[in-house]
Amino acid sequence: MSAIFNFSSLVVVLLLFVCTTAYLRALRPTIFDGHLTAEDLADPQSHRRRTGVRGFCWRASRVGERASPYVAVSLAAMAVHIMVA
Repeated sequence: MSAIFNFSSLVVVLLLFVCTTAYLRALRPTIFDGHLTAEDLADPQSHRRRTGVRGFCWRASRVGERASPYVAVSLAAMAVHIMVA
C-alpha cells in the first residue's frame, strides 16, 4: 500500500523527510539557499523567494530545527506505534 493512503506511513515519511532535511542543513547550511544572494538572505521577507523543491526542503529543515523536541517526541511515538502494531 502506498504511504499516501496509509496515515501512519504518511506520518513516518513526513517525519523522516523533516529529519533528513534538518540533518542535511546541519551539514551544509547553504544547501537549500544556493540560488539566493547575500541581500536576499539578509532580508527578513526572503522566505517569499524560496519556492519549488528547495523552498519546501528549506521549510522542512526549519521545522526540524525549531521544533526539534516535538519532532523527537513524534518520532519516538511513531517508533513505539510501529513496534507494537
